[in-house]
Amino acid sequence: MTDHSQDNHESHPVGHEGASTKHRRQRFGLSEHWREQARKVASDELDDAAETSPMPDTGPSFSFPNASHDDEPPVTVKSLFHDPETQSVLNAPWPYSPSEPVLSNEPAAARFAFPGTNQAPKQSRRDKQVEDVISMLQGQFFLTHNETRSPLLTNKATGETLPYMDPVILDRVKGAYWRASSGSHQDVSYGVIKSSINNFVDGATPQSVLPVYGRAGVEFNTGRRALVLGESCLVFSPGLSSYEVLAGIPHVMPRESWAVDLPDNVGNIRPQSISILFDVTLLPKDSDLLIIAWMVMAWRSDSSPVLLELLGEANSELIDSQKMLKTIIDPASTLLESEFPNTIKQLDIRAQCHYLLSFHQVDTLSKNQQRGLLSIMQGKTVEWRTKAKRSGVDLTVRCVCLLNSSESIVTYAPLSDATLSIELDDAGGGNPQNAVKDRSMAERTIIHGLLQVFGHVNQFWSHVENDRQFDRYGGLRDLCRIGVLVADALGRDTAEFWQQLDANQQSRRDYELEENPVAMAVKRLIDASEDGRIEATVKDWLVLLDGYRPEPDPSGAWPVTSRGLAAKFKQSRSLLATFGIQLVPLEKRGPYGRWRASCDASRQQ
Repeated sequence: MTDHSQDNHESHPVGHEGASTKHRRQRFGLSEHWREQARKVASDELDDAAETSPMPDTGPSFSFPNASHDDEPPVTVKSLFHDPETQSVLNAPWPYSPSEPVLSNEPAAARFAFPGTNQAPKQSRRDKQVEDVISMLQGQFFLTHNETRSPLLTNKATGETLPYMDPVILDRVKGAYWRASSGSHQDVSYGVIKSSINNFVDGATPQSVLPVYGRAGVEFNTGRRALVLGESCLVFSPGLSSYEVLAGIPHVMPRESWAVDLPDNVGNIRPQSISILFDVTLLPKDSDLLIIAWMVMAWRSDSSPVLLELLGEANSELIDSQKMLKTIIDPASTLLESEFPNTIKQLDIRAQCHYLLSFHQVDTLSKNQQRGLLSIMQGKTVEWRTKAKRSGVDLTVRCVCLLNSSESIVTYAPLSDATLSIELDDAGGGNPQNAVKDRSMAERTIIHGLLQVFGHVNQFWSHVENDRQFDRYGGLRDLCRIGVLVADALGRDTAEFWQQLDANQQSRRDYELEENPVAMAVKRLIDASEDGRIEATVKDWLVLLDGYRPEPDPSGAWPVTSRGLAAKFKQSRSLLATFGIQLVPLEKRGPYGRWRASCDASRQQ
């Protein structure tokens, strides 16, 4: 138990001085909806074992093939900003330093009058137990309302936040009651605990705050960033590379995630120590800046999310490399999952178990599965579920995603735009056998270096945050912003990052070009022209491109009408731009509308 007679606000040895934070509390009355939800949970009316059964889901509203809401944009934290009630939650500071002790120093028997010790004559045994449990709850928890106004309980000492009727809370209260019963070891029923929680939730003053989900969060009104690596959080203020160590910041930890083994004396380690990662794994050294940028991005919850694909033969070296990344960013009881969820409900549940979703040997993903994955990466409001029960509580989850495959399996354009694919081979990485000699030491050293690089990015983020030149990289825009700062943190030229990105994206562009016969034909025609410039009507373009169309065309994607070609031109413009070819419409629309394709070397990456 944390000793609150000591200050739980510890500064990093090379960190700045922590400023005191005033806690704001806003009175919210529980809505009738949550009163009804509390009654149903207490009476087990929300039990829904069939809905969480491992049997295949055939319902049209949840299965990937027929889920109509997949066409709607996912509900993200940012999409909630326009709600005035949500604004009060997003702008509330983290209540990281409880003003009173979690529990008094009095003996348990003095705090709680158990049956047989000064019991009021007319008070039933059950009522007395409810009173005692409420006293325990008041000492250990405070009530939190998140952006969905769902009731959550936050541990005052650790900041761990859970739905108010989560089985973890029920079991802990039950155990605490048994231990506090002065040697008599009296038990209390779950029914009494649920009634006590309902009374506590109904009468407590909630704190309006957005808990950190998983490993990373940002305090929107101050810009401070929190990394939840264990019971304590590392908090980085804007413009500073150092951090404070704070306890009690509200956070929701995924069920299977473990604490990160954070070593001491982080300030004595240079950022370059992260390079050990490429000595003990098969991760390629010629893509090290890209991979480190992705790792930093994984701990920045408000950055544009990027899926990392590790491509190669599924051997033990590749598996060890992926496990190392998972262990550094989000250690958990399971480091690899061999099956990708088939339904939205299954994916939502897995997102509540891991901050970094790590999948092994993914051979193919349907378009709707890829849509579901992207929505989890961007942030999605889901109902918190346990193995056999529904909680009646909504939480916003946002996960980082990593998978391995023999070839890239991403075909859904919005997800492809936010995917970083890394080829693994023996020539690219180090000797993975080195990881076996002292893996724990390697992990601690890598975490040291990653925290130093993270701090450098945090310090200089304002230099790149509003630079619109990065927007041209679409879903990779924030990865690129981070990448140039990573290169600077490691004492390397930023040109190295751009060289790595160009080489990496070239292979993906080649795949996309192969899958787009019209874009390939335009590129071939421009390459074959004398001045690298063609201007013609859509009707004439049909004739010009026919001699350059790829054969065979198994997908039947080649257009046969002017309207079809014009549509393909619009779809191909961004892809051709990555090859330095501008394709722009001129004059009027229709079969006699003119399009110009020209080679623009300045646009090549």
